[in-house]
Amino acid sequence: MGLTQMQKDMMTNIKGIDKGITGKLGLTPKQAKFLEVLRSFIKQNGYSPSFEEMKQLNGMKSKDNVYQYVNNLKKRGYVDFQKYMRRTVVVL
Repeated sequence: MGLTQMQKDMMTNIKGIDKGITGKLGLTPKQAKFLEVLRSFIKQNGYSPSFEEMKQLNGMKSKDNVYQYVNNLKKRGYVDFQKYMRRTVVVL
């Protein structure tokens, strides 16, 4: 499954993330990028991406990696979601 033009544009915008944001948020650079991808997608579409879309947007190889990132961000208080329900990730 290929990326849509909107997804490619979003990834291009995300690549310019300020490196200083990671220290301010207490996140690793990859976590900060992942969080910003979520924010951008939700802002542009009005709903959260599916785990498959998160996988594609972040260049990940498995949805298990996506779940780990989302779960870690939830533990840190940056996002919330409901297990076993679709598109429930909310950036706090």
